[in-house]
Amino acid sequence: MLPVPLKKILRRPARFALAAACLAGVAGLAAAAAPPQNAKQLLTAFIEKINGAASFEMAFTIAVENPAKGLLHHSEGVLLCSGARYRLTTDESDVYCDGRSKWICSKATNEVYIQYVSDDEPSDFANNPLRWLASSRQRFFEKQKGERRTENGQTLVDVELSPKEKSSACTAIVLTLDVDSAWPQAIRYSTKNAAYTIRVTRITPDVEVFDGYFAFPKHQYPGIEIIDLR
Repeated sequence: MLPVPLKKILRRPARFALAAACLAGVAGLAAAAAPPQNAKQLLTAFIEKINGAASFEMAFTIAVENPAKGLLHHSEGVLLCSGARYRLTTDESDVYCDGRSKWICSKATNEVYIQYVSDDEPSDFANNPLRWLASSRQRFFEKQKGERRTENGQTLVDVELSPKEKSSACTAIVLTLDVDSAWPQAIRYSTKNAAYTIRVTRITPDVEVFDGYFAFPKHQYPGIEIIDLR
């Protein structure tokens, strides 16, 4: 995931993309609930998982590809989320959000851009893709693209999300979900000029968090230039 200053994000397609959920449960005394069977049920299970978790931490890799030039960039990151609050750490940037404002820190330029939280696409998707996807279902048509089993016995289903609005920054999102857990294994976010593939390497629900995790720690960024866009 490649967070960049908001004003740059709004000038070109989001640099990353990225998404999650668990459905298996026990009914009555011991009967396990059946896993979801189609795209609509899977997407519902994913959204319920995201909205129902007190917090989660996700480690991931992101690959950026261009149709003509191939692989442009590969990076790693960690997203820590609790409700509307989150912290995103990547090789290039750090993003802090307390639910009202967000701070996008560029390590290359030593600048931090401050912006009110909005319902803007693609910046909100780029910074917190799982929460954005969970709150944006009404923006997309969904359909199941395929099902496969992995060597370790997982059943994975690709759910394709097609934007209803022709002006949307993306042309399609493919969300790969584990049928049994409903947590995401991968997200592919496509635009006219590039594709951003996020692969989830680890996801941990209900991690312990503190309010200070989501506030911008200015003392950790000596000499950083603050650009307040609020």
